[in-house]
Amino acid sequence: MLGVHNTCGSRVRFFSHAFDVHWLLASGVAVVTLFTLNRWRVYIAWPYAVTAIALGLFLHAAGVHATLAGVLLAVFLPTRPAPAVALLLGQAATALEELEHAERDSSPEDADATRIEREPIWEWAGRNLSAASERLLSPADRIERAIAPWTTYLVLPLFAFSATGVSLKVDIASPEARRVLLGVVLGLAFGKPLGISLASLAAIETRVALVPEGIAGRAFVGAACLCGVGDTVALLMADQAFRSGGEAAVAKLGVLIGSTMAAVIGTAVLVSTPRKHLITSRDY
Repeated sequence: MLGVHNTCGSRVRFFSHAFDVHWLLASGVAVVTLFTLNRWRVYIAWPYAVTAIALGLFLHAAGVHATLAGVLLAVFLPTRPAPAVALLLGQAATALEELEHAERDSSPEDADATRIEREPIWEWAGRNLSAASERLLSPADRIERAIAPWTTYLVLPLFAFSATGVSLKVDIASPEARRVLLGVVLGLAFGKPLGISLASLAAIETRVALVPEGIAGRAFVGAACLCGVGDTVALLMADQAFRSGGEAAVAKLGVLIGSTMAAVIGTAVLVSTPRKHLITSRDY
């Protein structure tokens, strides 16, 4: 721990691990490598990714938080595509032109004619268009698209779960704890969907709100069930409602169980609803 005095006389303290000079030098080499890749206008994503992973390991070994590697990667990662755009646009134009010729040459009167989607030209054009569109993306866009599913569906939920301080070692043997757990679970999985559905029905019956055309009641109930998924607000309310640490931990566990039940029930209801009765992004 290091300490210095500021101008007001109070002591400012810095808490840190012991720094390892050798790993700090290795981290500096990795940063220089990122800088060199950027200055040499390297537009391939994997050298940046590999160097950033190595930088994170070096920083962790040096006693510095490894998340700094992500910040440094963002500094040096190119956000513009490769400058040779004309060649890629020409490749895409050629593929589209070949598809247009194949469509024009096909005979619409022949009922037995093979659909163009089944012709080799379709697969060839698709590969060329995909390759051209991929190369038109900057390295930053390619890395973002590659890690987006992992960060959205794995890293972020795990981070939120660990940051909320939910303890799985709770005692639910007492009647009070079981009542708290059951109340939170039923409130999220059934209480919120029921309240939302009844309030919406009342608004519709009193002409305060209108039902979207073609939307079935099952789809509305499914959406109401998904509203039972609790997040940080529900966990915060558990801390505020229960001053006892044990009861607050039970309530947080109930939030996780009730949210999971609400998500499963809502998803099952929506999946079983005919697609024509659902509002999708294509409707906007």
